[in-house]
Amino acid sequence: MKTLSRSKDSYVRPLVLGCSMILMLCVCAFAQNKFVGVDGIVYGAKAAFYFRAPDGWVVDPISGQKHGFNGVLYPKDSSWADAETVMYADVEDDCTDATAFAANRVEDQKRRHHCVAKEKVASGKTKDDAAYFINEYPATAIYTQWERVAYIQLPGAVGYVVLSSRNEESYRKDNHMLEEVMKTIHHMTVHLGREGSVSSQ
Repeated sequence: MKTLSRSKDSYVRPLVLGCSMILMLCVCAFAQNKFVGVDGIVYGAKAAFYFRAPDGWVVDPISGQKHGFNGVLYPKDSSWADAETVMYADVEDDCTDATAFAANRVEDQKRRHHCVAKEKVASGKTKDDAAYFINEYPATAIYTQWERVAYIQLPGAVGYVVLSSRNEESYRKDNHMLEEVMKTIHHMTVHLGREGSVSSQ
């Protein structure tokens, strides 16, 4: 049987492990709080819009990039990967009419996921008076996410914000957060040039 010696190393090792655990806790705490106060901008070739996170949520401009999203939202004590409910925003440049774009999404969800959407469960105006409406997409046997999507009529494009929950309980608890985001949205103009830029209307 191997005999353990009380060498200097036997005292240093627990100290190093203890410091490593403290560092990991600090990193986790930083990861949860580093996006507090960050606002979001999403843009396409024709339009862009600004938005803010509702109370208790954060905008994360990094975690959704591998999925093609420049701005994702989730509760501030969670993460993009682990949250029960998340949101993401985007701009559709290939369609200029929000109603037509939403109708295509309804048909797509029905064909792919056998989902019967509840159309226009809510509607309103963004912070700068752009019209929006919200469709609900309940979970199905082959697609278990509960989703609610806000479609925004932008000049020359369609903006949208998706709220997606892992289960119905989380969806019922969080779906009102989508309308809180809509209250903060305002359109921005895209200036096409060598580097491209956006400016507030």
